[in-house]
Amino acid sequence: MNQEHSGQAQLKYVELLLRKGMQEEARARLEELVRQEPPSAAACYLLAVLKGEDGQAREAAGLLARTLSLEPENTKALNALGGALRQLGQLERAAAAFAQALRIEPGFGEARINLALLLKEALRLTEAEALLRAGVELAPGSVRLAYNLANVLHAQGRSLEAVAAYRETLRLDPDHLDARQNLLFALHYAPQFTRRGIYAEHLKAARSRPFRPNRQTVDRPHRGGRIRVGYLSPDFRGHAVASFIEPVLKQHDRDRFEIFCYANVPAPDATTGRLRELCDQWRDIHGMADHNAAALIAGDGIDILVDLAGHTSGSRLPVFCHRPAPIQVTWIGYPDTTGLKEMDYRITDALADPPGIEDRLHSEVLLRLPRSFCCYAPPAEAPEIAPPPCGANGYITFGSFNNLSKVTPEVIALWSRVLRAVGDSRLLLKAKPLADRGVRQRILEQFLEQGVAAERIELDQGQPGTREHLEQYQRVDIGLDTFPYNGTTTTCEALWMGVPVISLAGDRHCSRTGASLLTNCGLADLVTTSEAAYVDMARQVARDRETLREFRAGARERMRRSPLLDAAGVTRELEGVLAELWATSREKLATEEI
Repeated sequence: MNQEHSGQAQLKYVELLLRKGMQEEARARLEELVRQEPPSAAACYLLAVLKGEDGQAREAAGLLARTLSLEPENTKALNALGGALRQLGQLERAAAAFAQALRIEPGFGEARINLALLLKEALRLTEAEALLRAGVELAPGSVRLAYNLANVLHAQGRSLEAVAAYRETLRLDPDHLDARQNLLFALHYAPQFTRRGIYAEHLKAARSRPFRPNRQTVDRPHRGGRIRVGYLSPDFRGHAVASFIEPVLKQHDRDRFEIFCYANVPAPDATTGRLRELCDQWRDIHGMADHNAAALIAGDGIDILVDLAGHTSGSRLPVFCHRPAPIQVTWIGYPDTTGLKEMDYRITDALADPPGIEDRLHSEVLLRLPRSFCCYAPPAEAPEIAPPPCGANGYITFGSFNNLSKVTPEVIALWSRVLRAVGDSRLLLKAKPLADRGVRQRILEQFLEQGVAAERIELDQGQPGTREHLEQYQRVDIGLDTFPYNGTTTTCEALWMGVPVISLAGDRHCSRTGASLLTNCGLADLVTTSEAAYVDMARQVARDRETLREFRAGARERMRRSPLLDAAGVTRELEGVLAELWATSREKLATEEI
């Protein structure tokens, strides 16, 4: 038997070993084949794949380079090399490897998606979109291409197109959980979708297969003592949600409550470490199957399980469908119902969700805290407040640092009315996707269509650090809120930095967070209920520059006196609601046992 046939036989044997789970012996055989002269290209590639799976990206890259020296047009090796280089942070070389694979094999969908994801992360969104559209033309039935195209469109702020692309993904794969949840989230950004229509979509999602797991009986130990509360979130990290849950974790009454955190966090950071110190028990559930996570929660004897993500990225709502806790609640991270019958309650307030129709458009019972549905922890890195920039500039600068998905054509049309009403004013718009030239051009063209010249609009892609980000508020006189999806974190940041925010309230939670935050800070006058009133309020605030200076001077003391920064008070109010839920649940259980 010649060397080539011998090598092929050994490779087949290695594949058999891998199928049997005999990894160590398979690796040893592959190492022998790689050491041969000439080495086996197939063995180099297969060993590289195994090294990559073990997190040994540098060794994998070396083996893939050897593979390509033997087989320069091996597209699988080029794609794998791109993946290894990406892990090593060599992004330009990774992009080149993916692009080379596509030049050789244009229909190689995995390489196309990998390159598009790399471009998206680099905020080269127009290029990523073009790449994915070309892929969809080559493979119109590809679920992954359709889904990634939807994500790129949404990142650019093109909500209506993103919704259509998510629907196409779900047409191809009705059980695609991420597409289903991203669709629900995207529906909130554009005013074309009615409140009832959005509710119907949530109920439809709840009937889909990902939310109908094979339910099993979960063993919950019956115990007394402190009420065990579990918070489940993918956002126990440097994320907006952390700014709202951290003060609560700090203030919980440990004599009455035992706090568990279930973290679905793929890349823990400094915030993760800080939050971990604020709970009694920390559980990492990232990568854990839903039924195993549910069994863990049930085994911990959790009395009340609180979801902090809803239908957002990284959420684990299917875990709740296993009913691991007797009381299940959603709060903070999502501005709407989950649609799940297993979710019992949603926590809010009467300003964000006025009693009446909202109660009928939730699958959960709404629990309204007496003042604010949340409390906020200002960043420790926040710089001092500076005087309003209009004093030095001689003109008013409006600003919005919201997610670009919230900046719809309707928002741009209203902001243009504001700019036309306040002569010589400017607008500073800051969002990461504005790093992309195509995105910037689209935004400027929309303002131009509304009669606002490009020189009155400043587009900023943002700064990496928290302090640097907050410093940009020193360049803004008046904040302009988005609609129908208001800002939350951005409004809190603006107020903390002394910038008043004008908000337009609507008929749903996401368009009433501004009303809740501003009213709780004693700024109800800045909440408007019509576009005409929004423009008029902007004109009034811009006209009174002395009041702008006074507002800035008293901004932080005003917030400190508000429920928004009363973490102890809001936490006591939350605990009162949770304790009442638990008492009612125990009474019900006792009745059933009789």
